[in-house]
Amino acid sequence: MEAIERSKILAKSPAGFVTRLARPVMEKYGVHVLRQPAKTLVMIRMRETVAKADFYLGEMLAVEALVELEGQRGFALQMGDDTEKALAAAVVDAVCQTELPERQAVEQALAEQGRALQEAEERARARHAGTRVHFETLDEFD
Repeated sequence: MEAIERSKILAKSPAGFVTRLARPVMEKYGVHVLRQPAKTLVMIRMRETVAKADFYLGEMLAVEALVELEGQRGFALQMGDDTEKALAAAVVDAVCQTELPERQAVEQALAEQGRALQEAEERARARHAGTRVHFETLDEFD
């Protein structure tokens, strides 16, 4: 699993799920915290659709953490202010870059969670599809 996909799944997952993945690894191995979870602000970049120009909408509160596990670094940047989830996500990121026996189980759990999140998004999209406005067809009724 690619790091970007892993980060998206970890960001969308509940804190309890992420913590349950990381806790056994944190208890069994020496996880060295290189950067304690700390709150930060991140600029939100958007794209204006007509001119196709990027602009910054504003700032968002986030937490970042950096750990090292078995010589591999793990990083997490999580929206919100949950420092425990950010630390756990960094540990999960590090595990996925090692050859530890726990790696396969963690990656499998992430893949299953990714599928569940995608199915939930598709159900929500389908639920709201009936209320979507098609502006390009509005003037056909005049």
